[in-house]
Amino acid sequence: MRLPGNPPLWHFFILILTAITLGACSDRDEIQSNADKIIAELNRTYFFDSRVWKQDLHVSVDRGIATVSGETFYPQAVRGAIKRLKTAGIDSVISTVTFLPEKMADGKGFGIIREHHVMGRFLPVADKQEATEFIYGDLVRIIRDGDSHFQVQSPEGYLAYVSKNSLRKLDSLEWRRYHKGPFVKILQNVDINAAIRISMGARLTYLGDGNVLLADGNTFKLGDDIDYAIYTPANNPLRQKILRTGEKYLGLPYVWGGRSGDGTDCSGFVQSIFSLNGIFLPRDTDEMSIVGQFIGLPGWFDSMEPGDLIFYTSGKRLITHVAVYYGNNQVIQAAGKTIHIASMDPSQPNFEARLVNDFAFAKRIID
Repeated sequence: MRLPGNPPLWHFFILILTAITLGACSDRDEIQSNADKIIAELNRTYFFDSRVWKQDLHVSVDRGIATVSGETFYPQAVRGAIKRLKTAGIDSVISTVTFLPEKMADGKGFGIIREHHVMGRFLPVADKQEATEFIYGDLVRIIRDGDSHFQVQSPEGYLAYVSKNSLRKLDSLEWRRYHKGPFVKILQNVDINAAIRISMGARLTYLGDGNVLLADGNTFKLGDDIDYAIYTPANNPLRQKILRTGEKYLGLPYVWGGRSGDGTDCSGFVQSIFSLNGIFLPRDTDEMSIVGQFIGLPGWFDSMEPGDLIFYTSGKRLITHVAVYYGNNQVIQAAGKTIHIASMDPSQPNFEARLVNDFAFAKRIID
């Protein structure tokens, strides 16, 4: 018999179930909150400058499974996210992340600007979103395909949208053709015909005997009335001077933060050997990475010349290492315990897998 004023027994069961449910919801909210913080921190460490990088990852946790989504340039960021989430106690992590650049259906993931000049914009709209201007002959990497625009990456790394008719798409073989060997810098505006006007400052592949390779794939002979300068990067003696300077550091210890003749870190080494030859670069690796012209990208770096810089990423941060291309598939670098020469060729005894697996891009500092 229930005494007057006492609640029925089922009230207690409801209270218990409510407490369990609220506790479970609280646990789920806490797990999601912690996962969000992990991904937010990773986005910060992989973010350098929205003008040149894209890193936007998200996470959703449901029934103990974390799903990482969003966009990024580098798989190392996703590997880092998965590792951090598992370390935090989430055993099951899957990825639906989209990697940039998008794969083009026609296999042509590069382009060359064929207009006299075209304004690249941060957004694919016409009103005041200027990012950087492209000029005739600029080589770009296509990041994504839109209805009327491509998002591209400029020679120095800027991300911008340009109209589709402003460029001609290239596959990797033709891209190499425009990058490899001598080139000319045009030192005045040049009108070839009614359709083609080349801007002062343009860089065009030099074929010899006054002939250059145009953006449409045809050749053109520069007349005596056109002011231009010929450059052959492979023959620039400054490249060898920088390598000889680097060799003086061989065997010195790796010192975090170092930049002296008693030991350096990776960017300190690069900054030092360039500055000793009259070229001044930023101190930190990520800042250094936005200097110069793209000359190698994942899956393609056979246009590098000794003295070009190679940058590497990891699951910890966006750009974590820089080395100097030494020639013959080798680099000279401050890494591990010493400053040394290492190979990107697995058949060589001084091969270092990181130099292949974590390759981000190569930049050219010296023409």
